[in-house]
Amino acid sequence: MSAVPAHPRSAAERAHPSRTAAPTPRATWRPSLTVVANPTAPRSVTPFLLLCTAILAGAMLVVLLLNTQMAATAYQIRQEQLYLNELGEAEASLREDVERAGSPAELRERAEGLGMVPGEDVHFVRLSDGSVLTGNSGGGR
Repeated sequence: MSAVPAHPRSAAERAHPSRTAAPTPRATWRPSLTVVANPTAPRSVTPFLLLCTAILAGAMLVVLLLNTQMAATAYQIRQEQLYLNELGEAEASLREDVERAGSPAELRERAEGLGMVPGEDVHFVRLSDGSVLTGNSGGGR
């Protein structure tokens, strides 16, 4: 405590406190607080777990169906590729047959089989004047 003696206050100072004096606390009305029960029932975790399980099962089912469809499509593509290869081989065989049938030696054999004979004298027709030229005259192409 301090060694300075306290100044006694006069009755006037006590009746009218100075502006520098601290205000005295006033008693204010406060409502009394009480604890009340939670009006909502606690939620169960079971519906959330069932929802998560259903989403996971659905996702796995979709992945299984997509994988099965992709496998079936891959099998079909493989079958179509094999068929395309067979058609390519058949086309190559037919091209060989056409080239062989169009060769001069084959044409000569087929013509002789039909009773045709090779022509001895070759003649040309000049279209400008309609005259017929023999192959020895050099007037052909």
